[in-house]
Amino acid sequence: MLVGDVNLGQTYITKHMMLLKRFGYAWIFGLMILISCSKDDDSPATPTPTPAPPPSSGIGAPTGTYTRKVLLEYHTAAWCGTCPDAFSKRDQVMNAFPGKVIPVEIHQSDGMQIPLFMTLDATFGSNPASGMVNRVPSLGAVLLNRTQWMSNVTVQTGAAAKCGLAINSTINGNSMAVEVQAAYKEALAGNYAITVYLTAMNVSGTGSQYDQVNSYNNDPSSSYYHLGNPITGFKHQYVVKKVLTANLGDAIAASELIAGGLTKKNFTADITGMDAAELYLVAFVTKNGTSATTYEVLNVQRAKAGVLQNWN
Repeated sequence: MLVGDVNLGQTYITKHMMLLKRFGYAWIFGLMILISCSKDDDSPATPTPTPAPPPSSGIGAPTGTYTRKVLLEYHTAAWCGTCPDAFSKRDQVMNAFPGKVIPVEIHQSDGMQIPLFMTLDATFGSNPASGMVNRVPSLGAVLLNRTQWMSNVTVQTGAAAKCGLAINSTINGNSMAVEVQAAYKEALAGNYAITVYLTAMNVSGTGSQYDQVNSYNNDPSSSYYHLGNPITGFKHQYVVKKVLTANLGDAIAASELIAGGLTKKNFTADITGMDAAELYLVAFVTKNGTSATTYEVLNVQRAKAGVLQNWN
C-alpha cells in the first residue's frame, strides 16, 4: 500500500508540475503584476512642483506708435585701463539722447564675465572699450571704437521704429517672474529673435577682479582724474548678470511677424545674491544674420525689476 501511495503521489506531482509548466508561470507572472500595480496605486503620488506664476499682465494693448531706441553693447574689463574713457563716452551719448540709448556692459576675463561674452565674441568679435550700436556695421565693422558711438547713435535714433516692446516683472524672494511683449508695425521677413538681459547697477567687489584699472588717473581732462589706479571699490554700471533667453535670442514665430502682430514671452530668473533694487531688464528684437555684419537690433526696451514698463 505504501508503494502504491508513493506511486500515486509521484503521478499526482508529475501531472501538476506539467500543468504548472504549461499555465502556472503565466499565472504567477500575472499575479506579480497585479500585486505590483496594487502597491503603486496604494502609494502616495509624488507632488508636481508648482511653477512661479508670471506677473499678472498689466501690459496694455500695443499703441502702434513706438520710440526708436538704441542698444549700446560695449565690452569692458576691470583690468582695462582705457575703459574709464569708454564709460565717459557712454555717458555723453546717453546725455545727448535722453531716454533713447540703453547701454549694457559685457565683461571679459574678470569677476563679472558670464557665458554671454563667449557667444558675442565668437559671433561679432570683442575688444574692451569698444562696442556695438544696434549691432549695425559702420565702415564695414560692427565692433566700433568708442569715438564712433556718438555718430552711429545719431544715425540709429533717426530711423523709424518697426516694432515696440513692453516689460513687466514681479519679485518673490529670490525669484523673479518676467513677461515681455513685442508688437510689430509692419510685416517682417527673415529670422527674428527676442533677447532679454538681466542687468545690475553699482556692481562692486574686492580685488583685481572688480577694482577698475584707470589709465586717466593723471589726466586732468578726464572725469576719472585722481580717482586712483586702480579705482578701489569701483561701482560698475549696466552689467549684464544673466540672459533669460538664448544668448542670441529666442526665435520669433513667422506667424507673429505681421503688421499688428504680437509676441509674448514669459521667463523666470533666480536672483539669489543680487540686490533686487539694483536690477533692470533689457529686452530687444533683432534680425539675426549669417555673419557678424548682417545682424540688426530693431528696437530695445528697459525696465526696473518689479516695475511695469509699458509701450512707449
